[in-house]
Amino acid sequence: MDLYFITFAVMAVGAGIFTITAREALASALGLLTVFVACAALYLHLHAPLIAIFQISIYAGAILVLVVFVIMLLMSPDDRLEVVQENMAYRIMGVVLAASMMGILAVALRDVKEKGAMALPEGFGDPGQFGMLFFKDYLLHFEVASVLLLVALVAAIYLGKKKL
Repeated sequence: MDLYFITFAVMAVGAGIFTITAREALASALGLLTVFVACAALYLHLHAPLIAIFQISIYAGAILVLVVFVIMLLMSPDDRLEVVQENMAYRIMGVVLAASMMGILAVALRDVKEKGAMALPEGFGDPGQFGMLFFKDYLLHFEVASVLLLVALVAAIYLGKKKL
């Protein structure tokens, strides 16, 4: 098997286990960020750069920021962030995340050096072509995912708040 695949697959699974076993919500969010980045690296390995870009920008960017916002919203005024800075889990996940980003960069540079400039198929990267595929053939999937995320966030706020 490919060492690149094994490295990022183990990183994704390990970070996923860390995400569900972390005692603190912010540490769990950092683990989730590591899962997203490792999955993006696996998409790059599968020669799907557009999906990798979407993985980073949508999931690691927008969705995770929303999750962290909800976590901060649900924190009581008595919770202190100084304890978070001393937590070893943050440091470990930060190192894992930095290593994954370096791995992605190394593979991208290796591929550019090996393959050079490749001829792309006609219409590659055209947002109109992607939009037609996404909103015509996969519209139901998109809407189901958006409703599921909305319901999950409303449920998390309802369960997490002591007074509504």
